[in-house]
Amino acid sequence: MLAGIALAASAVGLQAFRSGIADHDAPLTSTGDINEEVTGSRISARVRAVHAARAIAAAKPGGERQRVTAKGIFIIVEVGATATWEPQQLGPPRLLAGDGHRYVASDRVDQMSTITHPYIQPGWWTEGVTVFEIPPGELPDARILLAPSSGFIIEPNGPEIEIDLGLDEAAARRLTSTAKDVYELASRT
Repeated sequence: MLAGIALAASAVGLQAFRSGIADHDAPLTSTGDINEEVTGSRISARVRAVHAARAIAAAKPGGERQRVTAKGIFIIVEVGATATWEPQQLGPPRLLAGDGHRYVASDRVDQMSTITHPYIQPGWWTEGVTVFEIPPGELPDARILLAPSSGFIIEPNGPEIEIDLGLDEAAARRLTSTAKDVYELASRT
């Protein structure tokens, strides 16, 4: 009987130890809603608006326009960010769908036109967009995840900001059904 109790206690202890290890590398996440300033340890961010488009047009170096058509739909998120105490660059933003799928910002859009290009300065709000290419059905309950770029350094428990885009089923359907044919990205150069 004592052996059974000891075995059960060991199993519970091992499970608790394993979950502690799994949580060790989890980011420290600050959460908020659209139009709300969310402050993390190194950056503050807010989402001003969310748009949908079937294609994106942007200026290439030299002034030529480039047009990219979505395989699903482009979701354009207007983001503002400021650094807490030293200049930061944002890492690649991610979109977390309500069903748990994660999407990284589209690499089909020149990063020079997005919020990830400039350095975010302390005390100054930098405004820009990030663009995701997703299947339209993935939009309900979506959230954006923003974090400072860590470069090649792996940072356990790094800071992350998660902002709910405020898209329930009806709002997501409305957004995708009224998607622009072409969304013009402003040049940051």
